[in-house]
Amino acid sequence: MSSIPRRGLYQGQWHSDLSVVPDRNSDFQQSFSTPAARVEIDVDRLRERPESYHVFAAKACPFAHRVLMMLAHLPSAKLGVTYCDPWLGYPQGWTFLPEASPPAGDRYLWQVYTASDPSYSGRVTVPVLWDCEARAIASAESLEIVRALAAAHGPHLMPEGGGFAIRCEWIHSVLNVGVYKIGFATSQQGYDAGIDALDEALDEVSELVSDGYAYGDSPTLADLLIFATGIRFDAAYQGAFQILHRRWSDDPNLQAHLKRFAALPGIAETIAVDDYRIHYFDEAGFPIRHPMEGGHYIVPHSPDPLA
Repeated sequence: MSSIPRRGLYQGQWHSDLSVVPDRNSDFQQSFSTPAARVEIDVDRLRERPESYHVFAAKACPFAHRVLMMLAHLPSAKLGVTYCDPWLGYPQGWTFLPEASPPAGDRYLWQVYTASDPSYSGRVTVPVLWDCEARAIASAESLEIVRALAAAHGPHLMPEGGGFAIRCEWIHSVLNVGVYKIGFATSQQGYDAGIDALDEALDEVSELVSDGYAYGDSPTLADLLIFATGIRFDAAYQGAFQILHRRWSDDPNLQAHLKRFAALPGIAETIAVDDYRIHYFDEAGFPIRHPMEGGHYIVPHSPDPLA
């Protein structure tokens, strides 16, 4: 995936097409590796006064969904939430739902980023953890936010020792990000490599959850990460990312885990399948559905009718 997004902020100005920004030099490239956070997350305050933080999210986004599941599953994590529309086709990018009353920004997510840093350059993504007291972004990194929420309100979701953190990083890399490597493929070679890596990852995850949960005998952050991909797989990724040869529901272990996690308190309320369909199909942002140089398209892996 490219280090430069299709659209975003550059020196505090929103651009719906960053490819036409003049002087795309090394400074321009470097600016897109700058973290959005301007203050650190105060875990003690997050525990004692969760209302002093606010979350900007979209039910459609799997990385924001992680945070929404944590909030739903942990009753003491009473943070306010502003939701964005699932459609990414708006010229201004992520757009708040009409009924939103955000503590920062007016109508668009990029306004939250410039409220935190008027000269910010970089991606504009959900989720965002907003510090209402500092009037600044505390984090725009999904894993950092869910880990802070777990530390403050659900430490049982992050067991210590035994390679748990490494397992979560692996799931994030090969599964959560792995499907996106396919969706953002710009060549047949890149697509084929992504498919091979994902097939291997799905087989390993299937074995990992074959006895119930991904780590131990109770649900943890590792299961939440798996679920965020699994709940979108058949409804969106399989078609939108051209993963036509495989369905999540065809694997008994993966499907049983999906249903098991969905039955946990609060989780079902965070699921929005129609939003997933809109987000992934009604938008031209994923390169896999665009022609390559020479006019050819990526040829997807699909089932063999005589296999």
